[in-house]
Amino acid sequence: MSWDALIHNNFLMKLIAAAVEIVIGFFLGPFVKRMIMRLHNRKGVDEGVLTFTGSIANVLIRILAVIIALGQIGADMSVVVGAFSALGLGISLALKDNMANVASGMQILITKPFRVNDYISCGDYEGTVQSIEMMFTTLQTFDEQLVVIPNTYLISNAVTNYSVYPSRRLVYKIPVDCQCDAAEFRKAAQTIMEQSPLVLQDPKPKSVIGDYVDQGRGIEISLVCYSKVEDFWDMKFALQAQLQQLRENGVLQTPRNVVEVVSK
Repeated sequence: MSWDALIHNNFLMKLIAAAVEIVIGFFLGPFVKRMIMRLHNRKGVDEGVLTFTGSIANVLIRILAVIIALGQIGADMSVVVGAFSALGLGISLALKDNMANVASGMQILITKPFRVNDYISCGDYEGTVQSIEMMFTTLQTFDEQLVVIPNTYLISNAVTNYSVYPSRRLVYKIPVDCQCDAAEFRKAAQTIMEQSPLVLQDPKPKSVIGDYVDQGRGIEISLVCYSKVEDFWDMKFALQAQLQQLRENGVLQTPRNVVEVVSK
């Protein structure tokens, strides 16, 4: 077939135009998403809303490009729209959990239990919110791992948002042998907490004596202290190292060498 024949082949030209439209749509979708995400530098703009809106815009632009391309090659648009509606219904039924994730994402954006850059925990997951997408939310854990959580999980389970308040509490519940000098241990632990640069002095750190443990062979001493949210893990590990030093120096003796640590 000659070039003149190709040029005057109306259907072939429409097919090429349709292919170009699809390519443009599949490039334009991510481009629009990036443009929306750039708005996060503006004051008062919720980054979670931007990531969610950008994801939806990307998908809708690609679907629209396919519909326009089908119309370009002469497809009956009523049939195309009907086919997409039927396809959408079938996909919705097959992917009802994913649709629930989309609805849950919208609920998160409306009720705002947390925002992007908040530090949260939910079930076994804990970390800094990186993005709130159409169907999932991503967290960056303290050990630099990226966790992807379905939005329905965050709606269906209790979420603790540590970024609401400026400080975070740490509670050590330590079983101490009855033969140990509890007063000496509490004094040494109090000194450690008061001298630590990561421990806030307001609220003031303290130690309290709790219940008997290990069938009465020991007592439970709780150490309570606070840190800035971003310093929590550094404070926890530093205090653990110093308390271990007390054990090695004989100041702390635990029944059966068991130590339970609870953080809140």
